[in-house]
Amino acid sequence: MARKEKEVFVNELTDTLKMNNNFILTDYKGLNVEEMTDLRDKMRKIGCEFKVVKNTLVRLAMKNLNLENLIEYLRGPTAIALEKRDFIAATKTLVDFSREHHNLKIKAGFLEGQVILPGEVESLAKLPSREMLVAQLCQSLQSPIAMFCGVLQGIVRNLVLLLDAIRKKKSEA
Repeated sequence: MARKEKEVFVNELTDTLKMNNNFILTDYKGLNVEEMTDLRDKMRKIGCEFKVVKNTLVRLAMKNLNLENLIEYLRGPTAIALEKRDFIAATKTLVDFSREHHNLKIKAGFLEGQVILPGEVESLAKLPSREMLVAQLCQSLQSPIAMFCGVLQGIVRNLVLLLDAIRKKKSEA
């Protein structure tokens, strides 16, 4: 790669990392082309980009963003998973793939300005998906309203039963 191409790549990577703000660094040593293609396809399906990067160029991009605390994880072959929509889905995909293919190792992650270690990435992968969390939140918000409606419905039902009992009593008399 010529110097100009490297500068362009570093600038693009800097912009990408700045916009995404969430990514995972992995070691892919030992994965063959078929496995890498399979992983890229799985990541693409969830809206995540998985690309092999040159450590020296990533170091420059990270220095541009003041992310020097991540530079220590840039040893050996490195691929970066750039999350665009759902960080939890990206972690689940990578962790599941690493269980099937032991050559994929998670080096570190970066989530909302914080470095996360491989164990923390695996813990995040155990969380429910974003859709499930939103559904649980909606259910929690809906529950008191549903209970209130049930109470109101009971009051109306009791009033109707009372009026019906009064009507029956008057018709008998």
